[in-house]
Amino acid sequence: MDNEDWTEIARFGSLVEAELAGGRLESADIPFFIDQRDAVGMFGPGHSGWSVQGVVLRVPLDYADDARVALDLAEEE
Repeated sequence: MDNEDWTEIARFGSLVEAELAGGRLESADIPFFIDQRDAVGMFGPGHSGWSVQGVVLRVPLDYADDARVALDLAEEE
């Protein structure tokens, strides 16, 4: 899958939060990746802590709706 086929589903303040959300997606058999290339935490790159830019959770575009439901991000009708 190309990078264009993946979409941002959520942005978190820390890597730990993104990993927890990723675990929920994994439980629902939804592929994901955590994009932290711009996430420099308060303790420097690669360390825990809050990120100024945020940590992005991405899923394949075809899974976006299912991912929103799994993470309770679906819009109320």
